[in-house]
Amino acid sequence: MSCIERTVEDVQKLIHHAKLTEDELLPVTQTLEFSPEYGEASQEMVMMEVDPTLLSTMKQGDSIVLRGDPEAGVVLCTNNKTYEVREAETSNSLVLVPQLALPSKDSTGERTLENCQVCSIHYKYLELRPCKPRVEKLQQVLEEHPYSGPQEDDLTDTSKGKKYAWNDLLNRVQCSEEELDQALRDLEAYHIYGFWQILEFDYRFKVVSHILQLIETKSWALDCVPYKESVEILSELEPRAVMVQCFEYYLAPTDNENESGDALYTLQDDKICRLCAEVLLKSADKYNLNEFLSIWQQSVPEGLTTNMSQLEGLALVDRSGSADAISYFPVSSLPSGIQERFNCLFETREKWSIEEIRPYIMDLTGEKTPVNALLTKYARASTSNGIKYYSGRHAR
Repeated sequence: MSCIERTVEDVQKLIHHAKLTEDELLPVTQTLEFSPEYGEASQEMVMMEVDPTLLSTMKQGDSIVLRGDPEAGVVLCTNNKTYEVREAETSNSLVLVPQLALPSKDSTGERTLENCQVCSIHYKYLELRPCKPRVEKLQQVLEEHPYSGPQEDDLTDTSKGKKYAWNDLLNRVQCSEEELDQALRDLEAYHIYGFWQILEFDYRFKVVSHILQLIETKSWALDCVPYKESVEILSELEPRAVMVQCFEYYLAPTDNENESGDALYTLQDDKICRLCAEVLLKSADKYNLNEFLSIWQQSVPEGLTTNMSQLEGLALVDRSGSADAISYFPVSSLPSGIQERFNCLFETREKWSIEEIRPYIMDLTGEKTPVNALLTKYARASTSNGIKYYSGRHAR
């Protein structure tokens, strides 16, 4: 379908009727007509709006991928960022003209005509917004088949559930590769024989106990643990891959070496203390707080000091009775949806102070939704004895 053939004289008449002068316009006039492939192209092409950062990523040739999930919609991922994808409508027509000329503002000379073909017209486009990586499903996926020791080294055994390699996880979890790396570290996941798995809790404590016992047996200072020597000895007790990764999760490198040139590591105090607390909390429904604090301090290696901040997001303290009590309440057991999370929290406890509830909603926050914004939207504030508390919006 071709448009009416225009001449330079036709264009000059239109300029005159529009009450413009040719000096106000560039000398190149472009006429539009629909290409033979117009209908097909409109159906096959999708317009997408990108920000300068994403545009630069695409121009550099970095990969981008769309990852869909029936329950969570579609996201677009670069190597290190995740974008929410939404369809937006526009009241203006978006006309796609592949060979449209962009003349310079300094163009001069006699007026000329150029014919351009429209390949498609769009009234909708994909809008991209940076969002948090949707890694909630990762824990659920890894919990299908936790690793409990060398007896599981038969790669053909799937009786406990499926194992997931790196690409499997990328297909299941909506996030970029760098964000998946970070999420695996946050969950303390282990790469074992090509698959990513978390350790069963009792087995994880057993492996960490091997490290602590070795340190005690060798009489090493807690901040002077030799890496190579430790790994060689510990690998005789459990698979080397497990011991190496566990060692690096619970100890941090220092800048020092021993006389043999072996890199020295130091225990991560808070992680060790938190793990010991979790062992105790999982073994009983509730503890007297003072008794728990005493037992907990005795359970950690000599030289480490326990404190309540190490229990954030792991345990709740109940001060409503005649004696304070503490119970196991890990944030990992709560729903990932924001409304469902708040419902669960207010079912567990009617009122929360900001210090109490913060650890249980921090993972829900984002750049535009800090803790206070979440509380304003999903909770009701009240004050008692000068302390602000938050309760469910329908609470009285």
